[in-house]
Amino acid sequence: MPNPARYIGTLHAPKGPVGLKPFTMQLTLETTVTDRQLRGLEKARAGADLSLRAQLALTALAAPKHWPVAQDQEIIRIPHATWSNALTQLDAGAFVDVLVPITTVGARATGARRIREAKEAIRDGRYEYAVALARAALDPVREACDTHKVNMEALKKKPAERVQEERWAVFIQSALNLFSGAPHDDAGTTENFTWTRADAVAAVTAAAGLLARLDDLP
Repeated sequence: MPNPARYIGTLHAPKGPVGLKPFTMQLTLETTVTDRQLRGLEKARAGADLSLRAQLALTALAAPKHWPVAQDQEIIRIPHATWSNALTQLDAGAFVDVLVPITTVGARATGARRIREAKEAIRDGRYEYAVALARAALDPVREACDTHKVNMEALKKKPAERVQEERWAVFIQSALNLFSGAPHDDAGTTENFTWTRADAVAAVTAAAGLLARLDDLP
């Protein structure tokens, strides 16, 4: 992980020294993770599986005939879903995974692929590009919901008077306007936009949710 949280803690056997056996056995090791380290882990994994490296050092307490110390490293990979469920149980955070179906509808399938590319861009630290992909993924949403027309009608009303369809259209159009700042460098406005990882995650999650919502529309 990025400093200063790269080192998590010392692994120890909760039941004390381990008796050696002439057969294969399972050994449980434990360590403590602080809230700050949890936040560091979440930023480092960026929605991917969690990968940890355990540096193991074993020392024989009895007087052996051979060298009494051995070292090894083990890579531990924890699937995203397993780790996220554990965080939720700890009340350390919450997560939302949005499944966007790859349909036979050309535009929607393209939008789903752009969401997948955007997630990879976030993992690579290309936040502005991820937001640009999220903006592109909104195209089939705008087409299916006739967002431009409905939004123009909605703007003629007071916000409290808008029906549900109009409020969705205003939301979609607002997201489009915001995300459009990533692929465009307009003088005096979008050229000064900066995008953090949190911005990119919010944009991609919003676009993914709007795409997934199309499956429930008539």
